Amino acid sequence: MINFRFHLVSLIAVFLALALGVVMGATVIDQAIVDTLNARINDVRDEASAQRSENSDLRRELDRLRSYVEGTDDFAVAGRLDGVPVAVLAFRGVNGDAVRRPLEVAQLAGAAAPGVLWLEEKWLLEDDESLQQLADVLGAPPSDDDAALRDAALVALAERLAAGTAPLGTDLLVSLVDAGFVAFEPVGEQSGDDFALGGYPAADARVLLVDGSESKTEMNGMVEPAVRAFVGADLPLVVGEVFREQEDGPDRGSRLGAVRDDDELRQLVSTVDDLELTEGRVTAVLALADLGRGVVGQYGFGDGADRDLPEASP
Repeated sequence: MINFRFHLVSLIAVFLALALGVVMGATVIDQAIVDTLNARINDVRDEASAQRSENSDLRRELDRLRSYVEGTDDFAVAGRLDGVPVAVLAFRGVNGDAVRRPLEVAQLAGAAAPGVLWLEEKWLLEDDESLQQLADVLGAPPSDDDAALRDAALVALAERLAAGTAPLGTDLLVSLVDAGFVAFEPVGEQSGDDFALGGYPAADARVLLVDGSESKTEMNGMVEPAVRAFVGADLPLVVGEVFREQEDGPDRGSRLGAVRDDDELRQLVSTVDDLELTEGRVTAVLALADLGRGVVGQYGFGDGADRDLPEASP
């Protein structure tokens, strides 16, 4: 006869068997999951390693191509500006190396380009003293209209650059330097001991005006009046942008909007939006050369650009 004790032992045996099965099953399942995860980790690790290898190969290829491009600067621009006077002007705040390098490429092209004229932040006329000093340079009466005074000074500067040399008497360019509105930085060997601002930039000069995403936004407001002043003085002009990507910063090409967004100016003035790159520096020199045959273009790959670089010419 089966008694209660027998039932109790049977129930305990069943529960022990169930417990053992659950433990064993869980162990098998956990190990399967672990194996799967390990396999996936190994796959990801292999993919990451392959991606790093590919990135390394691409970096080496990019370095090789960039070295090739830099090494062909001389050949790309040789003779393009032979004997042509080039005045390079830049707004203070733009990276100095990025301004000097296109000037050096222009020198390789044969241009007479002895240095950079830096337009200082004093042009913003943020105090009464600056207003008075600029009025004195122009020989104008004191004025509270800082924009009109600044624009008049830019017109006078454009006319002085278009003349090529200083007239008899006081040189406006020297006066602007003495008053702190302009600073001349020699570049290369062209500005030797016999160099004098009175003979700068010489007749029939072409102008490269440089702005950049690192200069003050207020300085960018001078681009349009400066461009109109140079155009009004019949100065062949290329406007270049030195771009540096910044969080919440301007997009490439935005500093050239004064020209590219104006139907009239974009027919008269060339622009280059990648002046910080080797190809942009070469493009700027080719664009300066093209101005000699009346060819104007918007170059780069930012907003408003039409082409990467000028079309090949004889």
